[in-house]
Parts: sequence; structure tokens; C-alpha cells
Amino acid sequence: MGDKIRSKNHVMSYGVPCVPGIAEPGLSDEALIEAAPGVGFPLLIKPSAGGGGKGMHIVERLEDMAATLLTARRVAASAFGDDTLFLERLIQSPRHIEVQVLADNHGNVIHLGERECSLQRRHQKVIEEAPSPLLESLANGAEVRARIGEAACQAARSVRYSGAGTVEFLVSDQDPEHFFFMEMNTRLQVEHPVTEMVTGVDLVEWQVRIAAGEVLTVAQSDVVLEGHAVEARVYAEVPERGFMPSIGEIMMLRERASNDPHVRVDSAMLTGLSVSGDYDPMLAKVIAWGPDRKAALDTLDHALGDYTLLGVHTNVEYLRLLVNDDDVRAGRLDTGLIERKLDGMEFRQVSDVELVAAAMLDRQVLAPAGTAAPWNAADGWRVGAPAPWKTTVGRPDGGLATVGLTVDAQGFTARVDSGVEHSAVMRPGPSGHAVLVLDGVEHPFTHGSPSSELGTRELWLGSDGWSCRLEILDREARLQRILAASSAKKAPRIPKSGLPCREPSSPFRCTTATTWKRATSSSQ
Repeated sequence: MGDKIRSKNHVMSYGVPCVPGIAEPGLSDEALIEAAPGVGFPLLIKPSAGGGGKGMHIVERLEDMAATLLTARRVAASAFGDDTLFLERLIQSPRHIEVQVLADNHGNVIHLGERECSLQRRHQKVIEEAPSPLLESLANGAEVRARIGEAACQAARSVRYSGAGTVEFLVSDQDPEHFFFMEMNTRLQVEHPVTEMVTGVDLVEWQVRIAAGEVLTVAQSDVVLEGHAVEARVYAEVPERGFMPSIGEIMMLRERASNDPHVRVDSAMLTGLSVSGDYDPMLAKVIAWGPDRKAALDTLDHALGDYTLLGVHTNVEYLRLLVNDDDVRAGRLDTGLIERKLDGMEFRQVSDVELVAAAMLDRQVLAPAGTAAPWNAADGWRVGAPAPWKTTVGRPDGGLATVGLTVDAQGFTARVDSGVEHSAVMRPGPSGHAVLVLDGVEHPFTHGSPSSELGTRELWLGSDGWSCRLEILDREARLQRILAASSAKKAPRIPKSGLPCREPSSPFRCTTATTWKRATSSSQ
């Protein structure tokens, strides 16, 4: 089942429907170009040895086939060590629906319903749910579920499969009663928890028991789908920068704020763990169950709001925007929805709240409460009116802000650059937690900071699943940043792609929205 061409031809011989196309081993570019009109445009060029959507290419016109085939073969050979390609008709408005199967060594095969995995970026899943909202919306949804489930079981029987596996299908949103086999994953999928939550069947346990030779005692009639479950994948990436991967060290982690039995977090993250760009960017999975789809999405949204990870950029804010999108809430899903929605999403930006919080935290570090020596007190005392305590804060976009804090009877008066004055009070909480009261409004947040170096102190702030990286700069670092920005405007920019995302003050400097190059020593 690992070879896409062989698996498609094999299951077709057992009556499992497949996407129209041409899937034969050893086809040359010339043969594929000749066959393309018969497949129909638009079509997909897919690597036979591929998986996870990697190496797929959409072709709209016959005249683009030759150049795209060259690229597709190069990518397939590099990624999979096999440049064999095949063609499939592109299904319009496709839904990615997969079926979980269990099979033992005694001839028993069952399915445990379907999962919808249509919310993807770059053909990789982001949010998965069970059951499928598409099938749930159909008057004959139970009949379609039984048919697609039997097709999955037939695919498993055809290879005498044993264990837990997943059979993936494409379903047209315009004609949902027809589904087409894509591939079979002969393993547990990342998203298997949503099936466990709606069926109550422990798939990991059954995989081990089947491997030990036990008989599968769960019959098809025992499988009942109760409620709805949704899973969100937490990735180390920056969605607003084209899902660019992020790297760094985890300095604060709180993955669950409550013991809600309807929330599950699968993770291997630890405080102090280094996240590099050498591996898949997935950090954790947050799964939520509810009696219906709306309740499950609400519970997931709340759980994501409680998820805190500082030190590495994550997609948690993006996940919350996605689960609250009108089309997602209505179940109007397809595999291209994420790309269409991304540009219109309003990501939270750093405001005076975060800048004032950063300045007040900096003041606490440099002049902690209880300082006896008058020269160490950060109250701005002088003859006459007190001077504001000024802090230079580096923004995520590379810009600078100057925050002035003046002691008053209630706490502080804060001003960012030449903006309006704010009343500000900081209430410290447990380690890494605090509440900023700005103009009478409470803003709880978490914070973390590694050791400072070269006149710059890194500071991370987070709240409601959102986080940002700021910098506290001394005078020398501030001057260097200003000079570097001035030089950057005059110097030619040399594009270099593929580097993980760091902030402008790190060893990698931003040259465009998605392009980074190593900074010279003068910019550090």
C-alpha cells in the first residue's frame, strides 16, 4: 500500500472506486503528456512514492505539462528517492474524508466511522474532526457512511491487513455520494484521538492486542458514534508569514489550564526543550469533545485560549481564528479553504498594552521592589518634577518604541512614544504570570525571558493563545539597531529562502515578508 500506483490499481480490482487518471509504473514524460487530455484538466501530477501531499503539482493546461513534469520528477527523486509519477483528475471543491479500520489476524475487519481532514495547509492537515460535517448534513448520510466504510474495509481485506489503519478518500462537495480512494496509511494517524473520543475505542490498545494475536472482539454493530470531536495541530510556525517554520527554546509551557474531561492534549513538549528546523514542526495536539459540533468547537476554542507556549512562535492564534470562521462553523469545508482565508484574517498586533507591560517588567528586573539605596530606586526622582523611566522596546516587526513610566500616587503614568498617557499598575502573580491594569482594564498575561546578551534582553508575552517576542534594548543596542536599519535601506538585498523564522535582531534578518538572510555583525 506504500506505492500509490500499485495500491490504486490493486484496490480497483476489488471494486474500490478511485479518482480517474493514469497510474502505471515506468511512464515517461512523453507518455504522461500524451495521456493528460484523456484524464482531463485541471489535473494533478503525483509522486508514486509520496505522502502527506508533498510533491503534488496542479496543471491547468497541456502546454504546462512538460515543465511541471520536470519539476515534479526532481522533487519526487529528492524527497522520496523515486521519481515515478502518475496523473489524477483534480476533484473540484474536494473534501478529505478518511475511514479508520481495525483488522485482526483471524479475518475480522471493521471500520470506526470517518474523520474529516479538509482543513489543510500545503496539503498537510491542520484541523481534523469526527464525524464528517458533510456526511452529517446529508439526508442519507448514514447510508453514505456505511458505503464508504465498507469500501475502506474492502481495501483492508484485499491486502489481508492486520492492525489499525486508515483509508483516505476524496469526496466532491458538489456530489458527496461519490467518493474516490486516495491511499491507505498502514499505521495510526496523528488524528486518531478524535475517533477514540466519539467511539470510546482505544485504538492504541487494540493495535497492541491484535499484534499479540488476540481476536478483535469489537463487532461492526458495536461501533456507535457519540457526540463530536475536533483536533487542532499546534505547529511551530508563523501563519501570517506564509506558515514559515519557527525555531527557539521553550521558556514557558502550560498546555492545560483545567482538568476538563472533554479536553485532551497529546504532547512531548517540556520547558527548556529546543525546537529546531530539522524536524516536522508539529509540537502538540489539542483535542476536544462535545455533544454536538458547535459544543466541540467551543470547547476546542477555549482550550486553545488556555494553551501557553513562550519561546517559539506557534499557530495557536491562527487555529482560534480558524475554528471561529463562519464557513468552518457552518461546515463549509474544502482543502483550499485555508489558503483562501489566510490573507483576510486579522491577526492580533502588538499594542500599547504589551509595550507598557514590557517596560514595567524591565523596571522590576533593573530595580526590584524593596531597593533601599536611593541611587537604585527606579522612581525618576529629581529636584522638581520626576523624570520618566524610559525603556526602548524592540517590536516584532523590527521597529522601536520608547515607553516612559512616571511614578504617581496610583502607580504609574505610561506613555508610548508621543502617544496618549495611560494609568498603569502591575500586579504580579505566580511565577511567569502577571496582570497589567491599564486605564482600569485588567490584562492578564504570561511572560518569560532568557538571559540577556549584547545589550538586548529578549522578552516573550502571551495571552489567550497569542504570544509575541519583544526586546528590551540598552542605549548601545538601540543605536546599533537604528544604524543597522539605516544601512539596510541603502544596501542591496540578497534573497535566500528556506531559513527558519527568527526575529530581526537575531542572527537572521528579515529582508522581505518571507525571505531571510544572515545579518552582518553591524546589524547585531
